[in-house]
Amino acid sequence: MDPKTYELLNGIPEHADYAVGAGDLDREDISEERMAAVRQLLNSGNEMERFQASKLLTSWGVHNGLIVLEEYMRRPEIIEGIYTHRLHGYDDTYRHILMAVTMYFANAAEVSGKELARRQVYDVLSKIIALANERPFEISEIYSFVHREKYSEYLPLLKQHLIAMVEHPELHRWKIKDAIGLIMEFDADFVRALLSEKNKILENFVKK
Repeated sequence: MDPKTYELLNGIPEHADYAVGAGDLDREDISEERMAAVRQLLNSGNEMERFQASKLLTSWGVHNGLIVLEEYMRRPEIIEGIYTHRLHGYDDTYRHILMAVTMYFANAAEVSGKELARRQVYDVLSKIIALANERPFEISEIYSFVHREKYSEYLPLLKQHLIAMVEHPELHRWKIKDAIGLIMEFDADFVRALLSEKNKILENFVKK
C-alpha cells in the first residue's frame, strides 16, 4: 500500500485527538475529498485496499461500505488473518469487523434512524456471533450494543453462543463470564439452568 493510500485509510487530523483510529472520526472531521477518495477505493483491484476502505466507510456510517464488507464476510479466504490478537496470536479479523459494524449503527442511526440501522446490521452481526461460537475472538462490543439498545432479537443467538462456550471452556475462557453477565439481564433462569446442567457455577468462569 502506497503512503498516500495508507494515510487516506489511517490518518487522523491533528486536532482530532479523541480518535484512536480513523474509524473513530466524527463526521465533521472527515473532509468531502477524503470521503470521496475512500469511496473510490471500493472499486480498487487491490483486495486489501478495498477491504480496508469498506471497513472504514462502514465505521463512518456509509451503507455501501457495509455492503462490500458483507461481501468479504462471504469470502473468508481473503480476509482471515489480516488482524491477529496482539497477546494471544489468534485471528482477530472478525472482531475488527464487529467494531466497524457497531460504529456503523451509531453513525447511520443518527442519519437514517435506529430502526433502519437496526435491520441493516443484523445479518452481519449474527454471522459474527455464529463464528465466535467456534473461535477464540471476543465479541464484547455486541454485548455492549445489546445492553445499550435492548435488542432482544440477538438473545437466542447469544444463548446459543453461551452454550457453545460452556461446552468448550478451554477455547473461550474469560469470554464466558462476559456473556453470562449480559444474558443474566434478559433471562437469568436460562443461565442458572444451563450452569446447573453442566455442573458449573459462575465462579468457574471468573477471569483470572
